[in-house]
Amino acid sequence: MADIELGPETESAAGWHYQATVFADGRRHPLAVTLSFADYDLWSRGRVSPSRVVRAALAFRLQQGPAAELGSGFDCSTLRRRYPDTDRQLPTLF
Repeated sequence: MADIELGPETESAAGWHYQATVFADGRRHPLAVTLSFADYDLWSRGRVSPSRVVRAALAFRLQQGPAAELGSGFDCSTLRRRYPDTDRQLPTLF
């Protein structure tokens, strides 16, 4: 199982940004993560913090494939395009 570490939250006009580190497969995977206001509202409806949604999004993505495939940046909105069941499954991970 992977460990996810989030750095400080930065808010922009479109959503939130984090510097994250995923520890998986015996390696450290640093990446920049973005979460839009729209995806946050869709998945959490304001019930949990944006950082919890980001952690859930990364955990969900890691269930789909190895951390090495994340690259250096991750936009949470890509989940909805790549995995059709995201909107139903992701909120169960909060």
